[in-house]
Amino acid sequence: MNTICGIFRRTGGPVSDLDAVLAALPGRATDVTAVSVDGSAGLGCRGEAVATEGRAASAPLVDRDAGLVAIAAARVDDRESLCDCLDVPGPERARLPDVALILRAYRRWGTECPDHLLGAYAFAIWDMRRRTLFCARDHIGARSFYYSLTAEHLVFASSVRAVLAAPDVSENLDEEAVATLLTHRARSFGARTFYRDVRRLPPGHLLLVKTDAARLERWWRPENVPAAPPGDGDSLAEGLLETCGRAVADRVRGPYPVGVHLSGGLDSSSVAVLTARALQSGGRPAPSAFSWQPMPRGGASNAPETDEHGLIEAVARQEGLPLFYCPPGIDDLVAYLRADATLDPDIHPNEEPARRHAAALGVRVILSGWGGDEGISFNGRGFHAELLLSGRIGRLWREIGESSGHPFASIVSSVALPLASPPAARAVRALRLGTWPQRNRSLIHPAFARRVRPLPATPLPRVGVRRLQLHLLQTGHLAARIEGWAAGGARHGIEYRYPLLDRRVLEFALGLPPEQFRRGRWSRWLLRRALAPLLPPQVCWNLSKHDPSRHRALSAALAGALPVVRTVLEDRSALQLRSRYLDMPRLMQALRAHQTPPTRPGGPGPLYNALRLLDY
Repeated sequence: MNTICGIFRRTGGPVSDLDAVLAALPGRATDVTAVSVDGSAGLGCRGEAVATEGRAASAPLVDRDAGLVAIAAARVDDRESLCDCLDVPGPERARLPDVALILRAYRRWGTECPDHLLGAYAFAIWDMRRRTLFCARDHIGARSFYYSLTAEHLVFASSVRAVLAAPDVSENLDEEAVATLLTHRARSFGARTFYRDVRRLPPGHLLLVKTDAARLERWWRPENVPAAPPGDGDSLAEGLLETCGRAVADRVRGPYPVGVHLSGGLDSSSVAVLTARALQSGGRPAPSAFSWQPMPRGGASNAPETDEHGLIEAVARQEGLPLFYCPPGIDDLVAYLRADATLDPDIHPNEEPARRHAAALGVRVILSGWGGDEGISFNGRGFHAELLLSGRIGRLWREIGESSGHPFASIVSSVALPLASPPAARAVRALRLGTWPQRNRSLIHPAFARRVRPLPATPLPRVGVRRLQLHLLQTGHLAARIEGWAAGGARHGIEYRYPLLDRRVLEFALGLPPEQFRRGRWSRWLLRRALAPLLPPQVCWNLSKHDPSRHRALSAALAGALPVVRTVLEDRSALQLRSRYLDMPRLMQALRAHQTPPTRPGGPGPLYNALRLLDY
């Protein structure tokens, strides 16, 4: 996968700092670089000499006739349809790199070209004649794009570290983002990063920069997706399967071995099966499957059919997938906790062992089911509240009654109370589970907490399936994991692809009526119905997905890593400047107290964040 960068001197003058930015891009030692400089603008990329599709790599592409230079980290999907729209002659289509299609789309549609592009991309196009730089990012943020914009310059790159490598970009931290990290573990920063001078181009946005003006604009508006035309359940299931199949087929192209994540859940299993079938139809070997779980005790053959290992093994056995269990070790957790969260966005310590194993097998592309929960496999939250507020009490009673022996009590506790008082509903739920609502266990320094407030949260809608989906798609947590995995994958030459976040799949999901996501006791109803002929029954109709062995393995690695980290911190005679943001006595006490971490990774969340803020 290519990474890109560029500098535009808005006040004129030569571009002299591009090499430093280019050198800081993520990648492997074997990657090559390419640069194009035109007066006050320079574009560069880092990646393979030959792209994974067998066409020329996305080096800066110069169109002298039009006075344009383009750079892209991209995978353009549905290429044939796009080539038809662009009148590309048949013999040229297979040879054209994706950046060439993007440039032709820009020549045809101008700044509206993202509307016509499917796939994963971040690109920049320099207009030599108008002295204008046009940048865009795909609808979901599958390619990273960070930038620093001042009256003097625009610096952009595929990583924060590369933007900061430009000499005139400040490394001063955004303290509101730091306070947010330390007090709200899962809150998104939106367009902000940990650095005051660095922003991310939000997913589904474009940026147009001239010498004297700049415009940031959202081009993808999921709220405008129209409702699906009327159809029965069979036609909707067929349409869903066809759409998901196209999304997977577009993501398995290329000559290199393919891998998949496999957790035994509905999303990863769906992607794994569809990937295996797509590769098989092209005469290619089955994908390697990578699981975060440890090897089952007694071997795979002894895994109970309905536990996490049994579900994983059922999919792998059915499709003939080579299966690799890749739990994290102590060294993985030490490396994760010592990584600088402000520069290394990798947000999950489980994935690095899978990357190493995949790279050793020659796998260059990993398909993940990440993001399905927000789209086509959404669990239908908000549907029951919608029924209640619209007065459809009979339908609500029937829906709740299929999964509860006490429908009235369930309606009060799970529908009415959350609408009336969300905090009270959370407290009731905690008491039912035998726990008390957790108080804030943040390790933020009290003086810093008084001086700087965290970024505000966007309230979660309580009513309506589509409203909840739109909220989840736009909070930023999807792009946060995608950005982290993209950076981690680049170190191993691995590209992640997300079929369930395909724009066609998401827009299909957003057009569905709410009852297609929940039907009685069944959440994710339409996806289960569509994939029932393909998935093992115990996977397709499983209502409870718990991963106790994965959490135990992560906790065991964490228990071994924390003493190592504690020793490193205790040996430091003077901690660096960032320690002023933390209550260090409480941090050291927390490190000593976590001799046996909780079996679920959410427990040490504040500790994770505090340690990853330090640079030690």
